[in-house]
Amino acid sequence: MRSWLSIVFVGLGGLALVACGGSGSDGPRGGGGTGGTITLTCGDLDDPPADCGKTCTSDSQCEASFCENSTACVANCTATQGCGAGSSCNARGRCVPDVGTGGTGGTGNTGGGGCQSVQVTPTRSIPNVMFLVDQSGSMDADFGGGQDRWQAAHSAITDIVSELDSIVRFGLTTYQSADGGSTPDECPIFDTQVDFAMDNFGSINMSYPANFPGGEDTPTGDSIDVLVGIMEADPPLAEGPTIIVLATDGEPDTCETPDPNPTTEAHDEAIAAAQNAYQNADIQTFILSVGNDVSDAHLQDMANVGVGKPVDESADPAPFWKATTSQGLEDAFNEIISASISCDVQMDKQFDDKDKACEDGDVRLNGTPLSCPEDWQVKPGADDIIELVGSACDTFKSGSSTFSAVFPCGAIVVE
Repeated sequence: MRSWLSIVFVGLGGLALVACGGSGSDGPRGGGGTGGTITLTCGDLDDPPADCGKTCTSDSQCEASFCENSTACVANCTATQGCGAGSSCNARGRCVPDVGTGGTGGTGNTGGGGCQSVQVTPTRSIPNVMFLVDQSGSMDADFGGGQDRWQAAHSAITDIVSELDSIVRFGLTTYQSADGGSTPDECPIFDTQVDFAMDNFGSINMSYPANFPGGEDTPTGDSIDVLVGIMEADPPLAEGPTIIVLATDGEPDTCETPDPNPTTEAHDEAIAAAQNAYQNADIQTFILSVGNDVSDAHLQDMANVGVGKPVDESADPAPFWKATTSQGLEDAFNEIISASISCDVQMDKQFDDKDKACEDGDVRLNGTPLSCPEDWQVKPGADDIIELVGSACDTFKSGSSTFSAVFPCGAIVVE
């Protein structure tokens, strides 16, 4: 009879649990302990979390509690109240058994090789995605379907934010220079700036249409430089990559020289800004042309340096996107954002026997058992990451998910 170690990862909160029941050959299997848990609610707690009662559909929308029945944020305990002997309150306001006290699986027996319960905390990568949207006057050009380029970009951005803002921190910045040109002191102009946050659909949806295209020029390089400086001064959480999704419909200008002719100076400045973002701030830049007015040569140069490749990379050039329809625009944004979402589940314990974990582990996504290595694997080159692959990865990327795993003792290092 095997001993088992379980982990449970719900939504984004990284809810972890315990425990393996011992199964030594010289004695009976240990019974499950009670954990000493007392169930309270927000109204019973002396100092409940501030978000208690907040409307929610997933745990990710609750900062210090959990989402009960996809309705409201609830907590059963605090650090000083709500849990009995043998258990303690976790960061989500749930009572969990203390290590080695039994709880959900029992501590097992001492006769012949049972393993003790341990707590394993899995977490997922949360990317930070900043949309940088051209607000120059040409963005009011017709884009088909009754929309101009500005409106089409708004629809595509808000559609993807509404679907994924429970697993991605989104932000929005729009950029332009003043009508009739501008001096460097007035340029670039960020009419809209929404900081990174989870569940940011409401702020982005309201902020974007509050402004309209009308700027005379497109100071792309200057805007990237200023935006990166803002991010460096107030960095987003480093739980995942930080990327800029640049959506523009025209060749770049500079603040110093509106409408440069030739455009070489402006191209070089934009390329240098994207290169600096990657090399000095670890921020990738992905470029999307809204319409056909940006040259493929400039798009390719920006794409290459935006992900750390040489500007003239030809053997393996980075992708860029060019959209001429609303659906094409939405597809491009989805492809860019999807690539930024990791299918890695980071654990705070290491695998000791990867073959045993793969062969005997019970890994589930939204309650559905996954096969190893077809649906999941211990990430190559890592001892503490479960990597979802194939259709399981696609499901994991599509929104908040329930992830669980049970492994036999011996598969994970127990300190």
